[in-house]
Amino acid sequence: MRNAFRLALASLRYYKKQTAALFVGILLSAALFTCVGSLFFSGKEAAKENARQEYGDWHYEMRCDFPWMEEFEQNPEGEGFQVEAYGVETVRKAITDPFDIQLVYGDAGYLDMMGRRIVEGSYPGEVHEIAADAQTLRNLGVEAKPGSQVTLDGETFTVSGILTEMPPKLADLLGVSMQVFVSEKLDYGMNGSFLYLKFRESRPISDQIMAFTRQYGVDGSTVARNNGISTYVGGNTQELSMRQIATAFTDPSMGIPWVWGTLNENEAMTEGAVLLALAIFSAFVIYSIFQVSVLKRMSQYSVMQTLGMTQGAAFGMLLAELLMIFAAGYGFGAALGNGAAALIYRSFGRIFIPRNVTLHSGVDTEATAEALSVSALPDAGDFYVNWKVLWLGAFFLLLVLAAVSLLLVRKMRRLTIRQMLAGDGGKGKKNRNIYSLKRENLTGILTKRFMFSRKGTFAGILLSLSIGSVIFLGAAYVTENTRINNDLTFKADDGLGSDIQVYEDSDSLSDTIPADVTGQLQEISGLKTVLPVRYMLGEVLLENGSFHWPEFYAETAGEEGFDPDPQLMEKYNGRIVQTGQADYRLKVNIYGYDDEMLESLNDYLLEGEIDPDRMRRDNTVIFKTLMDGQGNYDGIDVYAGDTIQVKTPKDSVADPEVLKFLSSEENYRETSFTVDALVSRPLAKVDTFIGDGGDNVVDIIMTNEQMEENFGVTGYQTISISVEDGQDAAAAADAIRSVTAGISRCVVRDYSAQIAAQNLYLNQQILFFVGIAAVLLAISMLHIMNSMQYLVAERRYEFSVLRAMGITDAGFLKMLMKEGLRYGIASSLVMVVLYWLVQKVLYYFMVHVYLYLHPQTAIPGGYVIGMVLVNLILCTAAMALSGRSLLKKSILEQISV
Repeated sequence: MRNAFRLALASLRYYKKQTAALFVGILLSAALFTCVGSLFFSGKEAAKENARQEYGDWHYEMRCDFPWMEEFEQNPEGEGFQVEAYGVETVRKAITDPFDIQLVYGDAGYLDMMGRRIVEGSYPGEVHEIAADAQTLRNLGVEAKPGSQVTLDGETFTVSGILTEMPPKLADLLGVSMQVFVSEKLDYGMNGSFLYLKFRESRPISDQIMAFTRQYGVDGSTVARNNGISTYVGGNTQELSMRQIATAFTDPSMGIPWVWGTLNENEAMTEGAVLLALAIFSAFVIYSIFQVSVLKRMSQYSVMQTLGMTQGAAFGMLLAELLMIFAAGYGFGAALGNGAAALIYRSFGRIFIPRNVTLHSGVDTEATAEALSVSALPDAGDFYVNWKVLWLGAFFLLLVLAAVSLLLVRKMRRLTIRQMLAGDGGKGKKNRNIYSLKRENLTGILTKRFMFSRKGTFAGILLSLSIGSVIFLGAAYVTENTRINNDLTFKADDGLGSDIQVYEDSDSLSDTIPADVTGQLQEISGLKTVLPVRYMLGEVLLENGSFHWPEFYAETAGEEGFDPDPQLMEKYNGRIVQTGQADYRLKVNIYGYDDEMLESLNDYLLEGEIDPDRMRRDNTVIFKTLMDGQGNYDGIDVYAGDTIQVKTPKDSVADPEVLKFLSSEENYRETSFTVDALVSRPLAKVDTFIGDGGDNVVDIIMTNEQMEENFGVTGYQTISISVEDGQDAAAAADAIRSVTAGISRCVVRDYSAQIAAQNLYLNQQILFFVGIAAVLLAISMLHIMNSMQYLVAERRYEFSVLRAMGITDAGFLKMLMKEGLRYGIASSLVMVVLYWLVQKVLYYFMVHVYLYLHPQTAIPGGYVIGMVLVNLILCTAAMALSGRSLLKKSILEQISV
């Protein structure tokens, strides 16, 4: 073994170029792999720590006023679980006046888990002392300072301390609105105690809670999970058997999107797929580079075999070479990758924090836009090295190195010693044709002969050459469609298409912005566009099975636990009503848009044509249809050219009771409209009636003039305003407020700061994707160069014979460049075919899994043309450079090698 390492070290020193190329290949592969892994991991850690702040630092909660609690307190450790911390909350009393308040006692563990620290004063020690956060005390009309007194349920308490506030989302999770902490001594005799558990997060907490409930005999149905943090620590127990997966693939309503979504807990499948693709590409690169080095030394291996070297020794020597390079390359690569990742994360780490990209809502309230904007994301926090990915990457590459060594040894085993000495692969067919009898170019004949003599090798080289280009084009395709999707969702779903929104914060049709206000707004300097929107609530008739998704709405799904919104039921009788076996009446938002906004809907066009002039002339409309959770739009049989029947109140300022569409028919009108176009999203939306999530409500869109002619609507519900570049949006918003000051319930919101933050976020996201694509391109170029060197090195014996026969140096280089050009053309054709297949898969995932809006079915031609040119140039240049290095050596030296 020691001799193997000595020979390997000597080879590495002698073949410096190949050693350097392999070192760079391993270094770049390790850097890219560990960089991406650590960035994903750091984003998850930031999201996890933010979840601790928002939901509390606990995993499970359960009633604990049972006999098993005493056993747990005596022995909190057990087989299959490790309790890191626990706390007990005892509810002494719950009152409803003046608010829903729980009087609770929490031990130190509970207070620590919930982040409830004393900021002033002390925790209650006596029966008539309480502690609460400042906001709760203010709501109770009490000054937030120790010594204040408050009466609760007829009892007077003295404030002994001020606490920090409860986690902001804990109330929604557990149904607790306000907490007032009392002394341990206070006891009304109707207590309820709850145990909060935090397990060690080195193992999935779902397995640990099952072991916990088994050991102490706890009823698992009474255990509540902290859903805010569970996805980050293995708390979701959803698993699929192979039978379930096979069944899902045969069900059109489930398929790959359902399986992927079920298994893709916290983006684990997505990140795993990315890392796997990078790992496989790295394996291709390492094999490509190392085989060139081995081929150049084939004659030396033949001599050593003649002297008695076994195949096992050959394997050990090759593996020793790779291990020595790996020891240096992987370490430096991991350091380089994590160093680059730390810089990237420090600069724009927020783009790696998991974000609910499928959350769609309107823009009518500031809270809605803030919830979807980047400002709602937590701070990136600290950078973390993903040691798991680092070690898994090292293990994978070690397996790759062993496999590469084994493949090359097997390749040598198939050759005789004479073939190894001559560098003859032994697979070429003898061709006894006499080409001198024909008028053919000798270099062209030789080029074809060299390329096609071994068809398996030829096919393998083409695949090897094209794989890097395919991965780069795939990355570019995803990047381009991500940019398009970001732009479309930015304007439609995130509601940040305009700098300033003016809207009526009301659910009454009588509250509108007068039509003459738009003229006044247009006179304000610095405003680029003023786009008003009119609104009416309507109902569309869907008969004879034209509505295919009754399960889409809670009112018609009939699914236990999927209940209709009580407010929508009370105010509008729900969003949908079934009138027959296959007949439905569906509530719809009816919008009137300005021409410029109508033209912008072309970006969301599914079918048909949008022509505002024709819409006004023929009284036609645009139909915004539904989208399901797999990106499908076929839930309603309404298409361009169809006629729809729309029912609306006769009075444009109808009474709220009429909006239930249950009043006498004399209060309504029915109008037939021809659909000119189908779109996937609206732009400006009104969320104060039946809501408009963009994808879950049907909208009828027409011109503002049609709204007045058909329904008598003259006022506006919302106005979207854009500010000129360089103008002060805050000043413009103040000027707008002065115009709308006298309008009832009219609100002006300035979203310019959120738009700026969102634009920065999206630009950073695209920059990262471009950077990854650039690194892949660099590795791909290295891969192509080495593949071409392999072709020359493999046939150096034949080339030396040609030189001995009298071929000129110029003719020799011309022959090699012609061969390189042909390889470039052939590999480009293979690249296009493989990329076409890859693009189909990526398109499916973008549409049906990640719900991209209107992704392009093909990448811009410039990318493909660019990669074809890169292939041609690199293949030709690499062959020429390899040929020049061959010409520097004497013919005798090449023949004797």
